[in-house]
Amino acid sequence: MPVSVAIVGPPGSGKTTLSNALTGGRGSGGVGMVDVPDERLDRLEAAVKPKKKVYAQVRIADAPPGSRAQQVAAAREADVLLVVARCFGVEPDPVSDLDGITLDLVLADLASVEKRLEIVAKEARINKPGAARALEVLTRAKAQLDAGRPLRSLELDDASREVLAPLFPVSVKPVVYVANVADDRTAGARVGRYAFEQGAEFAVVAGALEVELAELEPGEAAEYRSSYGLAESGLAAVARAVWKAGGLITYFTAGEPEVRAWPCEDGALAPIAAGVIHTDFIKKFIRAEVTSVDELVEAGSMEALRAAGRLRVEGREYHVRDGDVVFFRIGG
Repeated sequence: MPVSVAIVGPPGSGKTTLSNALTGGRGSGGVGMVDVPDERLDRLEAAVKPKKKVYAQVRIADAPPGSRAQQVAAAREADVLLVVARCFGVEPDPVSDLDGITLDLVLADLASVEKRLEIVAKEARINKPGAARALEVLTRAKAQLDAGRPLRSLELDDASREVLAPLFPVSVKPVVYVANVADDRTAGARVGRYAFEQGAEFAVVAGALEVELAELEPGEAAEYRSSYGLAESGLAAVARAVWKAGGLITYFTAGEPEVRAWPCEDGALAPIAAGVIHTDFIKKFIRAEVTSVDELVEAGSMEALRAAGRLRVEGREYHVRDGDVVFFRIGG
């Protein structure tokens, strides 16, 4: 499953340019699938020489530029939101841009919470099971939203999140604030401070420049980025921030048929990580044989490591880590 991202931002922020920069102009209807660059996967390919290499993927949706409802609808479908601010042109005001989008998301959630609160208050009066707890959670959520603050900054345990889940709240989703600059990276400093204050992730992308660089060969594009003081592509910067905001890691599988990168939740137990490949693997999990990218590159194959007794054998309680190369043993 690809990681789903929605790009939202006010008119003039350059969010569609950013979308084109990230997708290389591929896709249709404002939606594109992109491979996430990962030099570790490239190294595995060179060592293992598989028939196929499969990067982790991100589904990028450029929210329609029309009404607030359209942007909110796009945000509801996403795992992570990219909120874009204009940091180029005449008198940019990125903080105002970000505050405006945040308010739109807060107001959308407030309408949903208030509607549900009316129903739950009646259920609590007749002592419906679970209603009192739901009433407490919804009341806290309403107070948070009334203050103009998103739900992601409200402390919520798993049970509280379950109460809110049927409302599909958008302001609870992890966010990456993106400074869309012309060619001066320092122009995104205000967005960086804003993200720090909000406890959110942050990326700087020269959207228009990246669209132009997408037409060049990778080596030539890298040289141009370097001349502008940009150490990596906009896609690489955004993907890293999305992974961090979404609490994701990447593990790998590597064999003769293919080498592949798999995103999964940070701290996932081995059966849950295996379930990213196929849900049946969760119940049928037997054990995981684990190594690192460096060890596999040195050995050349999982078979060579297995023969040398250098694969770690882990059970159901093992927490898969970022960069692990894993062979899952699955029962019939």
